[in-house]
Amino acid sequence: MLTTVIGSYPLKYSEHGPDAVRMAVEDQLYAGIDLVTDGQTRYDMVEYFARAIDGYSYEGKSIITGQIGRGRPDEFLEDLSIARSLAPRVKGLITGPVTMIFSSRIKANYAGYRDESVYVDTANSLLEIARALEAEGAEWIQIDEPYLSVGAPMAIARRAVEHIATGLSVPVAMHVCGTIGPILPELLEWKGLSLLSHAFMGDRNDAVLQSDALKQSDKMLGLGCIDTKTTDIEAEDAVIELIRRGLKLLPQERIVIHPDCGLRILPRDIVQSKLKVMVSAARQITANS
Repeated sequence: MLTTVIGSYPLKYSEHGPDAVRMAVEDQLYAGIDLVTDGQTRYDMVEYFARAIDGYSYEGKSIITGQIGRGRPDEFLEDLSIARSLAPRVKGLITGPVTMIFSSRIKANYAGYRDESVYVDTANSLLEIARALEAEGAEWIQIDEPYLSVGAPMAIARRAVEHIATGLSVPVAMHVCGTIGPILPELLEWKGLSLLSHAFMGDRNDAVLQSDALKQSDKMLGLGCIDTKTTDIEAEDAVIELIRRGLKLLPQERIVIHPDCGLRILPRDIVQSKLKVMVSAARQITANS
């Protein structure tokens, strides 16, 4: 089973410069992670793209200030290049169009949060950045869409996310935290997504692990098995038990192991301990299978 992380890591670019990326990647490799990220050390997941997309600005909050235009990938490519110099397998991270728009104040050009054109234009800009990451060597692209679980306009969201996912050649994962059961049947129909990634240790998603529709689909499951909301370090047996529950539904080749969400809010030493437990549990199951 592939092990990975979701995105952010508790190191700040503002304090360490490019060494923040290096340390984040080295920590992941030391813990035994297979597919690493650059750690998203510069900004939070929304600020990254608000600073990079024409028509967005960031003033303590993301604001849509005019017509949304091109996405500028320069900083993303700098950090991906550092990560790829250290690790053989790296994925690129994209904050999804729904999460970008729901996290922003719409000040100009668009009629509001149900105006499909704001999603189309944002998706185009994000796809531009994702393609640049793909061309730079990202093995996967992950789309982060936490707002899908809290009442997003699903038909519009589907068209925007599919536009990104089907426009790439590498496999695409979509991470959605929160309670997923009610929207899982819809997500299973979305095109271009190879993997659906969710939280299971800290969020109650039993319905996902009992889904015949998921079993019968062609999608992989990202199994979040480290609680990223608490500093308590999981017992390895608890992680093993959760992974085994996933394996009752899907074979190993369709499961990816990762923390529930990003790791930014936790202390660095706690993150290291949690990741080591996660990797050890996954390896123990693989060795005994």
